[in-house]
Amino acid sequence: MYPIYYIVVILVSIIALISTIVIAKNIGKDDQSSPDQELELLKSESKSSNSIPMLTTIYTITFVLTIILIWIFIF
Repeated sequence: MYPIYYIVVILVSIIALISTIVIAKNIGKDDQSSPDQELELLKSESKSSNSIPMLTTIYTITFVLTIILIWIFIF
């Protein structure tokens, strides 16, 4: 039964890694602009386009699932 837990942890970690890479690639697409354009973009950027909440959610879920599976493994 423990190999199933290991598989779940590995799959969740891989999903978190892939999600992080996709978010990083989306952020990197706009690197072609001038410094003045970047400054204006930072000033006008809304909170909804910020990737920090999305990354926080991904890693929180990964952390919670890992803790749960470790707890199951120990007890």
